[in-house]
Amino acid sequence: MFKRYLVIAFRNLQRQRLFTFINIAGLAVSMTVCLVVLLSVRESFSYDNFHPLASRIWRITTHAQTPDGRKYHVASVPMPMGTALKSNYAAVENEATVYGALSGEGKINDKKINIRGAFATPSFFDVFGFKLAAGNPRMALTTPNSIVLSAETAKRFFGTNDPMGKVIQMDRFGSFIVSGVLQPNPSRSHLDFEAFAAMSSVPALEQSKVLPDQLNNWDIVKSSYTYVVLRKGESVSALTSALTDLGHRYDGFTQKGWGTMAFEAQAFSKISPSWDLFDDIGNTPSWGKVLTEMGVAFGLILCACFNYTNLSIVRALQRAKEVGVRKVNGAHRWQIFMQFITESVLMCLLSLVMAVLLLLTMQASHFSGLPVPDINLLTPAILGWFLLFSVIIGLIAGAIPAWALSAFQPAKVLKNMIDIKLFGGIGLRKTLIVIQFSLSITAIIFLVTVYRQFHYKSVKDMGFARRDILNVPLEGVDYQRMKERMLQLKEVESATASSGTLGMPRHSSFCNLRTGDSKNTIEFGYYAGDMDFLNVMHLKLLAGTTFPAAASREKEQYLVVNEKALSIMGVKSPADAIGKTLFLSDSLPLSIVGVVKDFNYQPIEVNIRPMAIRFIPGEFHQLQLTMNNGDKTAQLADVKKIWLELHPGETFNAEWMDEQLLSRDGREVVSMLGFLVFITTMIAALGLLGIVAYTSFTRKKEISIRKVLGATAPGLLILLSKNYVRLILIAGCIALPLGYIGSTFFLQIFAYRVSIGILPMLGSFFLLLMLALITILSQTWRAIDVNPADNLRND
Repeated sequence: MFKRYLVIAFRNLQRQRLFTFINIAGLAVSMTVCLVVLLSVRESFSYDNFHPLASRIWRITTHAQTPDGRKYHVASVPMPMGTALKSNYAAVENEATVYGALSGEGKINDKKINIRGAFATPSFFDVFGFKLAAGNPRMALTTPNSIVLSAETAKRFFGTNDPMGKVIQMDRFGSFIVSGVLQPNPSRSHLDFEAFAAMSSVPALEQSKVLPDQLNNWDIVKSSYTYVVLRKGESVSALTSALTDLGHRYDGFTQKGWGTMAFEAQAFSKISPSWDLFDDIGNTPSWGKVLTEMGVAFGLILCACFNYTNLSIVRALQRAKEVGVRKVNGAHRWQIFMQFITESVLMCLLSLVMAVLLLLTMQASHFSGLPVPDINLLTPAILGWFLLFSVIIGLIAGAIPAWALSAFQPAKVLKNMIDIKLFGGIGLRKTLIVIQFSLSITAIIFLVTVYRQFHYKSVKDMGFARRDILNVPLEGVDYQRMKERMLQLKEVESATASSGTLGMPRHSSFCNLRTGDSKNTIEFGYYAGDMDFLNVMHLKLLAGTTFPAAASREKEQYLVVNEKALSIMGVKSPADAIGKTLFLSDSLPLSIVGVVKDFNYQPIEVNIRPMAIRFIPGEFHQLQLTMNNGDKTAQLADVKKIWLELHPGETFNAEWMDEQLLSRDGREVVSMLGFLVFITTMIAALGLLGIVAYTSFTRKKEISIRKVLGATAPGLLILLSKNYVRLILIAGCIALPLGYIGSTFFLQIFAYRVSIGILPMLGSFFLLLMLALITILSQTWRAIDVNPADNLRND
């Protein structure tokens, strides 16, 4: 019997090729998005699931409030936290501290590779259970200046050679001996550093001022992460009590006007997906991303199922006589029901095949509009879940039309199928049409706002030069030497050395400075730059000068600050700031030699804050060349030739500054949203198409009678279309406020943003209204463009 159902189903699908294609394509596209989301969500929950003690590990986080009332939940804690917990509280069995300050250039012979590393205590392997492919886990992080490399980093440095005992020269941090190589992790970990060095290396680095005095300092909360293992049988309440006790050391902060600070335990399993903590580590997805993805997938598949139902009902009117004949020949209702459910499930299975093919195509072509997870996640188990998922979708989508069709009375459908009414009315489907179009209009308004904001971001004058500037990495060569060589090129107008690119996130560093008459420190963002930095970047000096030519390369002496720093310091005018002294790390005096006009040294998501330009040659990572307006390819070739003379055998990687900044203009976000909005809108249009086709079919007799009585084509078009236009207008009234609210929430991310504007909102609405009118008129015109005699002949 089931075989017969399949044969009939295939014949019907083949006979109705257009209907089959529309339904399968609509479901397939929606299911593709759902598959991407399912893979992405699985990937989001795959972090840190291989640690043997994961159920007993807790990370300590910090709740801080500034004197002006700003609240921060920070992933880092003071560095002495781990030792204090293990030494003084019996509930804590073990602890591990990770200090994410070991980042820079690693060098072996002539090979130089950037390493993103951290310092870790010897208990690191006991707490987390990471395995070593080489080395002794009990000794690997014990000796000062020992380092453990990830398998990938070891391969980048040494290839197939044995790395054990080899020496790596780390920029600023000195020499480290390789004491171990990590095995590749079974799954992702938020502790995704490329190297871990012994924590016992930190005291010497602090003494030489390479690192700030943080090891025993309870007042600095930066880049230090503490994890504790609770003893078996101990509850988190014991740890909470210990953290409350340790938090009492900050009770006097409020009276001194320093804000407040307290500590909280975070379950290891709750680190990913993350809650967007400040100063967090690991590229873990956020809960906002996961929930948004799930919401989008659910909405799309719900719309697709509804449209499948609508179109199936429309097609059912053409198969009503088939049902009547089969019932007259003795078919039971459950058999008719099973036939249509089989067709529905078969169509969903075909949609699943197409969806998987689309997913593979997107992965193979590196489709940039949608973030496609690693296709290797398509394991047999996952494919099994997808198969079950498609069967469930088929059952849900096909149940209503199958139930309706199987209920047809043979006498009625064989006599006159025009009089068939399904479900006693179409109020529910009209409501769903309103919901679908409300979501579509809201999504279009949101997309327009996102596009306008990212376009504004790409063209906004951030207060510094960005065109015709080539960023060339120094890669260990003295900046002055390379600068002199590059300035010999006729295409190079000027050059400066810097620590990073203005406007790029995470290119700015931070330091704490205090004035001589205050104990409170001010957090400054800073870039390192040489004497020509202000000139090349076109930063406007309000007072003073740039760094003097005689500035020491060994000992820092001078600062250039922005206007915002003056307001925080309480200085009235730029001229008054010249010559004032700020203290770095409470001991190093730095004199202000210049004040520049405020500019967006960070992306426009962030307000302008106090910042400084410092002369620290040890932090120069790149040369920024102002090029003449000419052939960029030829200019790049000339720069590359000199660079390779200074770096024989190495790979040249230079980047134009404007292109580097444009890489963050949100094009991928806009493409992804545009793709999803297109699918949502097309699904809504298909749903409207189904309901218009259904009602036009059931009103054929009425239309014929009206034409016989003299009704004109325009009058009939208005008669048949006005109710649907009313639905779209209702959807617009619902969607415009929702779109405004959603756009407002999105724009709150940016400190500098566009206004929403009534014209973009109305334009979005009229765009969808035109699409709806085209859909409506395509069906209503077909309904009235008939000969009345053909419809009334048999009545």
